[in-house]
Amino acid sequence: YNDHVSQHSSTTCRREVVHHQFERYRSEKCKNKRMRSFLYFGELKFLVRLDVEKLKLLRVLDLEANLGPFASNGDLIHLRYLRLEGFSLRVFDIAAIISKSRFLQTLDADHVCFIYDTIDLRKFTSLRHVIGKFVGELLIGDAANLQTLRSISSDSWSKLKHELLINLRDLFIYEDSNKSKERRVTVSWASLTKLRSLRVLKLVADRRYLSLESEEAVRSMDVISPSLESVTLVGITFEEDPMPFLQKMPRLEDLIFENCDYWGGKMSVSEQGFGRLRKLKLV
Repeated sequence: YNDHVSQHSSTTCRREVVHHQFERYRSEKCKNKRMRSFLYFGELKFLVRLDVEKLKLLRVLDLEANLGPFASNGDLIHLRYLRLEGFSLRVFDIAAIISKSRFLQTLDADHVCFIYDTIDLRKFTSLRHVIGKFVGELLIGDAANLQTLRSISSDSWSKLKHELLINLRDLFIYEDSNKSKERRVTVSWASLTKLRSLRVLKLVADRRYLSLESEEAVRSMDVISPSLESVTLVGITFEEDPMPFLQKMPRLEDLIFENCDYWGGKMSVSEQGFGRLRKLKLV
């Protein structure tokens, strides 16, 4: 940017894109009160300072770098899309931004290493996509619009009201390996059968035994999870052949076993099973 462009963009432009080599931006400190969309990209050259009180109209915030000091006065009530990236991003900065963005629709923190703090989204009724490595507790309330949830611990998942997630299509649940085996919470397939719109499912465990047929709620079902199209199971030890259970999913197209164990001999599939299966992968 030359001086003319930088001065104009920092005061009147509604959409701003800043490269890391634009050193002048650090002194501006986001003074543009009309800004609706902000993208910072490039190498980690400096920390961007955001002042929420001066960015009340901001709708899109995409930061491909470390987030610097965050002024917490005021709310980002118009913010709909938030994407964060950076392995040294402070967790309390994430929580601070989220708490000020109660009408947020998309939270993408997938490129942040881990989020250990509690993230409370129970008052967020407009959420559609929640993506990130949520190691800490993830609290979700009446999220009828939620379509994507990746990834949530099995402990946090067990505390949700699954029947309210009527539009959830993409789900990734993992077992917290940092907890002792006695404290770990297993995933009940009965909770998954309540997700009538679910299309993509990924379950990651730490050599946890998973007994699919033993659950009373699903044992007698002729059809299980009728909307599921893709299932990925990672690190699971099966107590019995999982195929008779999985073949009850009429729309299943992709089935992936990754680092899974089954010591019961052969797996068997009925003649009418997996009518739409296109990919079966054992890694």
